[in-house]
Amino acid sequence: MFWKLVKYELQSVRKWYLGIYGIAILLSIPLGLMLQKFIFVTEQSHQEPSLLFFAFFTLMVFATIIVWGAIYIATIVLIVRRFAKTVFGREGYLTNTLPVSAHQLILSKLLVAFILDIISSLVILLSIGIIAAFCLDMKDILLATSYFGQILKEIGAFYLFIPSTILGTISGILFYYLCISIGNLFNTNKVLMGFVAYFAIQAILFFIGFFFGLGAALTGDATNTAINNSSYIFSLVQSLLLIGASYFGTYYIMTKRLNLD
Repeated sequence: MFWKLVKYELQSVRKWYLGIYGIAILLSIPLGLMLQKFIFVTEQSHQEPSLLFFAFFTLMVFATIIVWGAIYIATIVLIVRRFAKTVFGREGYLTNTLPVSAHQLILSKLLVAFILDIISSLVILLSIGIIAAFCLDMKDILLATSYFGQILKEIGAFYLFIPSTILGTISGILFYYLCISIGNLFNTNKVLMGFVAYFAIQAILFFIGFFFGLGAALTGDATNTAINNSSYIFSLVQSLLLIGASYFGTYYIMTKRLNLD
């Protein structure tokens, strides 16, 4: 039953995501070609591009950035909307009568949200890569890759960066679920109270992180690498605690304090 829930969640957003992913990829090709021509005209031919070309090029740049932003924002909105609608909205009357546990409901939605978040990030990176491929040769790409690796080395251990990113994504999704659940404890202004819960908890987490970072910076052996590694470890611990609190808080509200529209 768990995988049926996952399949249903994916099917419910499939058309929207396939459409916007396709637009992002399709826009990358003409933008890459135009950027290649723009570089050739300005740097090699030492000429000014025509006003019409520059206007169309600018339009393509803005359109691509808007689509990238739409992918990012839509991912968050759909994660929030699908959970609120199917668990606490009108669909909740059907959802909560299905022969599945609250654990299965939360985990299925979490898995789909995580998959969509990863795919959205990969599509944006692929779009950027397509644009860059028209303008860079293999030497430039290898140099950029080496430079990126050096940056990761400078900001901290790579083996901490990956799990920190994964756990941060999971904790972020579950945190959305928790805030939605808290908002639905109220009979009125549920959306507003969800926002209040979100910003209140975020403020608390910010101050905890700020004082931890300040404390690490004031310790005796506070090299950049040590501080960054400590920050990653703190981020991992914070994410794990937030995952536990968000998951079981959401589970408790869904099973003990369910308040449907």
